[in-house]
Amino acid sequence: MKRLMITVNGKRYEVEVEVVHDDDAIDNPQIYRSPVPTINSYVSPVNTPLPKKTKTSAATKKTLTSPINGVILSIPVKENDAVKANDVLFTVEAMKMKTNIASPQDGKIKTIHVKVSETITAGQILITFE
Repeated sequence: MKRLMITVNGKRYEVEVEVVHDDDAIDNPQIYRSPVPTINSYVSPVNTPLPKKTKTSAATKKTLTSPINGVILSIPVKENDAVKANDVLFTVEAMKMKTNIASPQDGKIKTIHVKVSETITAGQILITFE
């Protein structure tokens, strides 16, 4: 018989336990130790330069791409509308959540490339500005 102290839900109990089968592996942890491989060589890190930032081209500023995958629920603007930065251009449902996509800049909408109920993917061109 072994006497043990156990704690259950914050209360301590002293119990006696009958040992039915005594496993030597518990008393001798050396049996389960496996050797850890050693690495004898050291590779120094290579300083790779970060990619250079490129200036945004005029063509990039003239398009708005989708930041997420989803389904177009509404388009409260139309072609030839003048919009201001942060005006809502689309409402998209993604993973059962509605997300507004806003204009990144002031401008005039030249072309809307999607329709309501259309499935869109991240990176897809939604609007071209003049």
